[in-house]
Amino acid sequence: MQIKQKRIIRSFFFVEFYLLCGAILLLVGCGYIHSIRLLIVGVILLLSEMIGFLLFIVLRAKHHKLKNGIKYAKLHSKMENLLIQSLYDDGYFVEREILFQKCAVIPRLEITISSHFDKGIIKIENCIKLDKRLEELPISSALPDEYILSSSYISDDCNYYIYEFELYHVEQLLFQSSRDFFEYSRKNTGDYELFLDSRYKVSIFHALIVGQTGSGKSYCLYNFVLQLLSKKCDVDLYIADPKFSGLYVLGRAINPEKVASSVEEIIALLRQFEKKMLERKKAFADCLLEKLDSDYRDFGFSPICLIIDEYSSFKASLARYDKKTRDSVGEIIGNTIREGRQLGCFCFIAQQQTNANNLSTELKENLPFKLILGMAERQTYITALGVYPEVAKRKFECGQGLLVYPQISTPEMPAVTSIARLDFDILKSVEHFEEYKNDGKEGQAGVM
Repeated sequence: MQIKQKRIIRSFFFVEFYLLCGAILLLVGCGYIHSIRLLIVGVILLLSEMIGFLLFIVLRAKHHKLKNGIKYAKLHSKMENLLIQSLYDDGYFVEREILFQKCAVIPRLEITISSHFDKGIIKIENCIKLDKRLEELPISSALPDEYILSSSYISDDCNYYIYEFELYHVEQLLFQSSRDFFEYSRKNTGDYELFLDSRYKVSIFHALIVGQTGSGKSYCLYNFVLQLLSKKCDVDLYIADPKFSGLYVLGRAINPEKVASSVEEIIALLRQFEKKMLERKKAFADCLLEKLDSDYRDFGFSPICLIIDEYSSFKASLARYDKKTRDSVGEIIGNTIREGRQLGCFCFIAQQQTNANNLSTELKENLPFKLILGMAERQTYITALGVYPEVAKRKFECGQGLLVYPQISTPEMPAVTSIARLDFDILKSVEHFEEYKNDGKEGQAGVM
C-alpha cells in the first residue's frame, strides 16, 4: 500500500513524463509532416510540462520553507520523510482511496525548526482512531541526527499533538576566567535566575541534585554558589558540607560564620537559617498589606539560600541524636521547602540517592527543580522523578544529566543539560566577584 504523499508525487511525475514524451513526439513528427497544428500542440504540451514542473518546485520549496535557507529546507525534508515513513511502518495511518488507488493517509505534519537548528516543534493532526496512540508516540527514534523528544502535549483545541524536540548533544559552556563567568552570568540571567547551559535558565528555586560520586554533583554546587555571588543583590548563603570537602572550604572563603561540617555545626547552622527565615516572614507579612499574591521579588528582597551537600549522609548521622533534635531538623527543612518560595528562602539539597528515609515523598514533590547528573541507576531515577524516562538510557559524562523544571520539562520527559565547566581558580574567584560588584569595573579585577 502506497503512502498518500508518495502516491501523489508519483502520479505527478507520471503525468509529467507522458506530457514530455507526447511533446517530443509531436515536435519531432511535425518535422516530417510539416503540420502547424502538431507544432502548436507539441509546444503547448511542452510548456504545460515545464509550468507543471516549475510549479512543483515552487510548492515544494514553500512547503520545506526554503526561504529560511538551504540547510533548513534539507533538514525539514529529511525530518518529514523519516517521520512519514516511521508512522507508516508502525501503522499510524488510515486507509483512503487516492487517485483511484487505496493508500495510507498519514496524519498531517507541521514541522518548525529554530534558526539555530538546536530545537523545534512537530505538530501531528489528531484523529479519533489514533488519539491514544499519538499520546504515547515514541517520536525520538524517528528524528534524524542527534535530535530527541523533550516534551509532548495536546493542543488546547485537542486537534493536534505537539512534540518539542532538541539536540541531545549539548555544548558545555567553558569559562577560563572568573571575569568571563561573572559577565556571562550578569548578562544572561536576572538577579533571581540561574543558568544551566547555553539554552536553559531557571528562577532560583528549591533544588534537588542527585548523582553518584564523580557525576559532577559538587561541581554543580560550586557553579550555583558562584552564580549567586555574582548577583547585584547580596544573596545570603548558608552552606553545609558533611564531607568537610571543597564546598566547606569555599563556604569558609565566603563567610566562615555561615558554613558548617559536623552534625552539631549543621544543626546550629539550620537554626541560624530558621531564625533568618522567621525574620523575613515577619517583614514580608507587612509588605503583603500593600500587595497580595506577591513574592519576595516584588519588594526587592534578596534570596536566602541554604545549600546542603550529601544530605543523605547528614540524615544518617543525625539518626543517633534524640527524637527532639531530629524532629527539629526535619521541621526546618520541611518549612523551608513548603513556605520558602514566596519568602525567598530556598533549599538546595544534593545527595547520591533519594529515598523516603532521607527525603519524604511530600517534600520531594515540592522540589520542582531537579537535576540527575551522570550515569545513574534505574532506581535512582525512579526515586528522584517517580518514573524512569526513556532518555535516561543515554550515556552521560561528568556534568551532564537530566533536568526537570516547570515550563521546561517534566519527569516523564526531562531535558538534557550540561553544567558549565569552570577552568579557573574557583576559591580565589570569590575575592574577584566582590571586586566586580563593588566597583563595577570587571576588567580591573584581573583574570585568573
